[in-house]
Amino acid sequence: MFRRTTLAILGMSISGFAAAGMYGAPPAPTCTPGDVTVPCEAKKWDLGIQALYLKPIYDADKAYGLAASSLSEYKDVDNEWGWGYKLEGSYHFRTGNDLTVDWLHYDVDSNNGSFTGVFPSPLGGVVSANFTHTFTNKFDRVNAVMGQHVDMGMRKNARFYGGFQYADIRVNSNLAYSVVSPTILLLTSGVFGTQNTDFNGVGPVVGVDFSYDLTENFSITANTSGSILYGTGRYNEATFFGNNLVAFTRYGTQKSVVPSVEAKLGANYAYETANGTLNIEAGYQVFNYFNSLQHINPLCGCLRIDMSDFGMYGVYGGLKWVAPA
Repeated sequence: MFRRTTLAILGMSISGFAAAGMYGAPPAPTCTPGDVTVPCEAKKWDLGIQALYLKPIYDADKAYGLAASSLSEYKDVDNEWGWGYKLEGSYHFRTGNDLTVDWLHYDVDSNNGSFTGVFPSPLGGVVSANFTHTFTNKFDRVNAVMGQHVDMGMRKNARFYGGFQYADIRVNSNLAYSVVSPTILLLTSGVFGTQNTDFNGVGPVVGVDFSYDLTENFSITANTSGSILYGTGRYNEATFFGNNLVAFTRYGTQKSVVPSVEAKLGANYAYETANGTLNIEAGYQVFNYFNSLQHINPLCGCLRIDMSDFGMYGVYGGLKWVAPA
């Protein structure tokens, strides 16, 4: 009797263990995160230069005018492509820290063709006339930032940075009117105009540089950054005659806050030498400064001041030399 009872208890226990093993919850999945590290302590310096091939763009109100060929047709202000450059220098210290200063410069003229408008007549009133429109787009920007390099695994790298940015945007335009009336031409010796607008400001900037190593020397690069600048915007225009008489002038200025965004995508090749590393990089970039420029709206038939963005897009390519300090 005792033996049968013991066997029954053992049988029930074994069945219970089997059921528990059969219907128990599966083990939770596990994952091993990649290492996020900073470089070993080192002191380095670098110098870089980039060639920029960019095209300026504006808002629709500033980017359109009445075409000389037809009053029912709008013509866009199609700025020309032009060359600029960027200079950069950095000092690297501690575990992946750096202090970096860079300067971007662009100064290109554009002949935007013929439009139609009005100018004040020396006989009173205004005269409708066609005019040729040329633009000068000037842009200077200086960044002074501190960065931190981070290695995210074997292939991914990032540099987070923040600091201050100064930007100076200037768009000057010249108008040369086609005077049809012999009387007005005799009285004026030609009619010309200027419409100039600019903004300069300073403020904080933050961003991140990212790279993904495809091989030991070749990587895909990307950058995004943003700034918020506080500064002064100005607008002035004038019409004057060829005999040095000024028909009229207008001027305005205001304080404003201008945000900006920038993005880049490119590729980098690192050539290692005994004395340092030569980086060869090229890619595509775009940036925009929102509501940075003032202008008279030519499409509303009024003297209303409107705001326009200023942006640029195009390609870049350059060299950077990194060496031990």
